[in-house]
Amino acid sequence: MKNRLLLGPIYRFVPIVLGVLFFFAGPIQSEATQKIKLSLSSNLSPGSCLELAADKFKDVVEKKSNGNITVIRYPSGELYDSKSEIEAIVNGSVDMALLHVAYVGARSPELEFISSFGAQGCWDDYEHFYRFLDMPEVRKIADNMFATKLKAKLLTPISYGTSVVGTNKKAIHTVADYKNLKMRASGTAQAAMYKALGAIPVELSIKEVFMALQRGTIDGACTGPGRFYFSKWYEATPYIIQDYASPFLQFWHAMTMNKWKKLTSENQKILEDAAQEIALWAREYIAKETELTYQKFKGGLVKEMNFLSDDERVKLRKLAYPAMHELIIKRCGKEMGEKLWGYMIQARNK
Repeated sequence: MKNRLLLGPIYRFVPIVLGVLFFFAGPIQSEATQKIKLSLSSNLSPGSCLELAADKFKDVVEKKSNGNITVIRYPSGELYDSKSEIEAIVNGSVDMALLHVAYVGARSPELEFISSFGAQGCWDDYEHFYRFLDMPEVRKIADNMFATKLKAKLLTPISYGTSVVGTNKKAIHTVADYKNLKMRASGTAQAAMYKALGAIPVELSIKEVFMALQRGTIDGACTGPGRFYFSKWYEATPYIIQDYASPFLQFWHAMTMNKWKKLTSENQKILEDAAQEIALWAREYIAKETELTYQKFKGGLVKEMNFLSDDERVKLRKLAYPAMHELIIKRCGKEMGEKLWGYMIQARNK
């Protein structure tokens, strides 16, 4: 009885304390049940692999989170063009985006190399590139570059497609056929490779390419098979060749760092797991999409669709290697440049 009397004031005080805590803190929720909304921007052609990947990411995240995370989609340049999308991630105007390989590369030559866009002409095949991309050491460099140069959290690289080269005057059957062709170049690395092959690089925005091909201002242009098909570049380029120089370019699925840091650990894991799931899906899908696109080209959309022989691909690498090695050292510095180049060689020899 004495203990009950002594504890009586405490019993009366507990509801008051809980009430005060509830008033200031709101309902007590576990981390996993916190509801958030995240915007996701993309800037590719409707129906292309990356647009489908972004849509699938939304579905997977909302399912994994039991609806506690809502992903608001802004597809196909609805909010930003490719360049503005980068700025939006840096300044936090959008939560997530699938960032264009070339514009990310303009901020970080390390990321340009890792995406394969800055190492054009260096790859033996797709497996060589994926072995390089999946090295933990390479991923760590990519993570650090996003954090320091884009103020963003890298969720995953996502496959965009191998390159397709279209020309309007003559077909390319050998590496020597590139000589003196005016080729649209997207960025310093692609320009360096074309110079090594004897072509003349011409800087043009993506919006100017189709008209330039029609008018003969340029002789050829290169992009992924999805964009090539959906943007109907083939109407101005009757000759097409697969460019083995850049296997399955990687766009970058990233989140602004300020938003990432505010997420609970449970929600961070949901986003990372979903991103990884979609990245693996994209690798399989883009290979199928590429083959289907080639079949459409061969089905009468173009006059000629061909591939470089193994011998010609060896010649291409021999021409490109010195130029690309010099470029990565110049742009990244000797220590980082040699490190990335070494990982590329290491992946080749496995």
